[in-house]
Amino acid sequence: MSAVADNKIVNTCMGTSYIYKRDASRLFIALRDNGKRFKLYIPKESNPVINGHELDIDFVEQEDLHYAFDWKGKRFHCELVSRDQNKAVIKVNGVEYKFSLESIFSYVRRGMINSDANKIDENNIIAPMPGKIVDLFLAEGDLVNKGEPILTLEAMKMQNEITANCNGVIRKIKVQTGQSVMKDELLVEIQSIDV
Repeated sequence: MSAVADNKIVNTCMGTSYIYKRDASRLFIALRDNGKRFKLYIPKESNPVINGHELDIDFVEQEDLHYAFDWKGKRFHCELVSRDQNKAVIKVNGVEYKFSLESIFSYVRRGMINSDANKIDENNIIAPMPGKIVDLFLAEGDLVNKGEPILTLEAMKMQNEITANCNGVIRKIKVQTGQSVMKDELLVEIQSIDV
């Protein structure tokens, strides 16, 4: 479940809740050398969220590049062995793990480079009918979840919420509040995120 509150999203997951800003500045994709992908959200004010699950982990910085965290009653010691741009080798309790860490924006940009134009086009939001843009809920660069409202379109004195058709990032907003639009006019471009 999620609810929009003051340009923030409040998610409730398995009895716990966390708040994150729409700009996704603390959201990362970690790719292991074995091909596994992890969607990491590391908020300042609450526990980390990995693949949609909030984990009760307490991080403690011991010294430069050495950390410890407590999870499920056990202490894990971490060391950043090496880092070259977005590639990192991390040792946890003596076992090395190799990761490629990407911000959500670099991950999407890399996907845009590797994807064809048709895939991007099918995620675009077009006007289902002529009308007037009453409200915009998101800005360019914001994350959006499938089914989340993007804007309100008024047509024949009825207000219709237009929602996202995929999980992604708002690439471009082609309209503004108060603008009249025609049927099939491009409203918003979305770059999907497949994580």
